[in-house]
Amino acid sequence: AVLVEVVQGEGGVRPASVGYLAGAAELCHARGALLIVDEVQTGLGRTGRLWACQHHAVVPDILCLGKGLAGGVPMGAVLLGPRIPSLPQGVHGSTFGGNPLACAAALAALDVIEGEELPARSARLGAWLLDELRKIESPRIREVRGLGLMVGIELKEKVQPYLVALQERGVLALPAGPTVLRLLPPLVIEQADLEAVVAAIREVLAE
Repeated sequence: AVLVEVVQGEGGVRPASVGYLAGAAELCHARGALLIVDEVQTGLGRTGRLWACQHHAVVPDILCLGKGLAGGVPMGAVLLGPRIPSLPQGVHGSTFGGNPLACAAALAALDVIEGEELPARSARLGAWLLDELRKIESPRIREVRGLGLMVGIELKEKVQPYLVALQERGVLALPAGPTVLRLLPPLVIEQADLEAVVAAIREVLAE
């Protein structure tokens, strides 16, 4: 089997290049291997589509989900594609699997994601955010990259001091490796809040 992320999260917010995922799927099918896509971080609208693999028109054999699936209630799921036969009842069990509270939360979260068209909102706001960040003129920035509302700013130096400076200004950001500042804003974030984030980043990188 081949296990991939469509956008590397902890690896520096690196979107897969054009043709990479489709090529991997083609090789897997030709060699009889399974293509497993980890969408724990990228799924459910984060990148501007419901699933990040949709950007590449690829249907994986196995798709792994988590994080936003139940709107903050701990839950994960595994989806099986058409190349995987259905599992007979009773062959897969889990101590906390099928938790009624988590399942109810997931159904409610999915209703909001679909009803409020959050993937499209993520695509629109993410494109704006990437454009604004790329306008920042700073010798500290090596590259700005991302997909939807999953954005990384690669610096030419350690990112930790800038994360602290942003926190002091009310902006919570994460590292993605030693030099990448990662932004994963909620899909319901308002434009004004994103504008404040960009202003804070511009300010700390100018110091």
